[in-house]
Amino acid sequence: MKKLNYLIIILLSLVVFNRAGQASDITLVGQLNTSLTTLYTEQTGLSLLPQANLDLELLLPARNNNEIKCAGYVFTNIAEKSVDFFWKKLYWKHRFDNFHLTIGRQPISWSFGSLLNPVDYTLGAVTLEKELNLKFQNALELYYPINWNTNLSLVTSLEKEDLSGKFGLRGRTLIRDFDITIHYIQENIKIGEIGDYRFGFTAKGDIGKFGVYSALGYYSEEKAYSLLAGFDYSYFFPAGNQLYIQAEYLNIPPKILSKIVGSLIFLSPEEKNTHLLAGNISYKIDEFSSIGVATLYSYSNNSLSLLPTYTNQLSTNCSLKIQGGLMSKPIFKAEPSTLEDLVKQSAILFLEIGLTYAF
Repeated sequence: MKKLNYLIIILLSLVVFNRAGQASDITLVGQLNTSLTTLYTEQTGLSLLPQANLDLELLLPARNNNEIKCAGYVFTNIAEKSVDFFWKKLYWKHRFDNFHLTIGRQPISWSFGSLLNPVDYTLGAVTLEKELNLKFQNALELYYPINWNTNLSLVTSLEKEDLSGKFGLRGRTLIRDFDITIHYIQENIKIGEIGDYRFGFTAKGDIGKFGVYSALGYYSEEKAYSLLAGFDYSYFFPAGNQLYIQAEYLNIPPKILSKIVGSLIFLSPEEKNTHLLAGNISYKIDEFSSIGVATLYSYSNNSLSLLPTYTNQLSTNCSLKIQGGLMSKPIFKAEPSTLEDLVKQSAILFLEIGLTYAF
């Protein structure tokens, strides 16, 4: 609770000492998320996991090219049976004539629309379009716009766990209507140690009605490469419904993949690169509801994950989300012939029902 009190004190201090204008210019917004998850694993059997979290952000008006962002995340810690929080945003940003400077706790992700990102600033910051805690860094960022379609970014941050240093340099431009980026990251920097480094390259554009993208990465610790290639496509029906399809292929070292997908799929302890297929299909039923399913399939060990989802906007402020999950063990013998066979050999099953209220 000391951390929570500290959060409240800083929020109030920002309000008191902000000289941007009237109190009506300052707004507190947030989102309350509650969910109940039914989880089954071979090790623990069947269990129920209630969860609740609260996103809070204080909107402060910009003044004299200065911005202050303050956002906290309050959540229930099931393991410790307590309430805790972490900062999402607590930074100051100033727009100079030639560059922008941002200092403090801030979201950093070099995403480019892929389901999995093997060349992000922090691996696993965004997975299957879901933001994770790794995205929010204590960092300093310099952003230098060269012209309307070309810019440079320099980021340096401090890892909380072992206080190791990290920095990244990224360039971005537009070549023949393709968004091109290239970056270099040095991480795990300690006193007397230079750490490890990574290179990344991404390209994204359109070919006809399809959006296409690719990424190439190199990792010094594994001395290995990764390759990603994907596409997306949207089809709009006359009635206004929308079908969206996205699929990608990823060839990547297993240790790097585990940092990106976590426990979403079973990985084999192999030295060679893992071959993974990721897909997402969603259908917008009407203006308020949609259904979809995300898929991960490793044909290096024949493991499969299915994540079906249903969402419904119940009212202006309230929404419902129902998500299921089925993660199968690696299949080394004959593949299952029916869905029942697949469920029997599955190691993880879950069903989550969640409600979200925004204010």
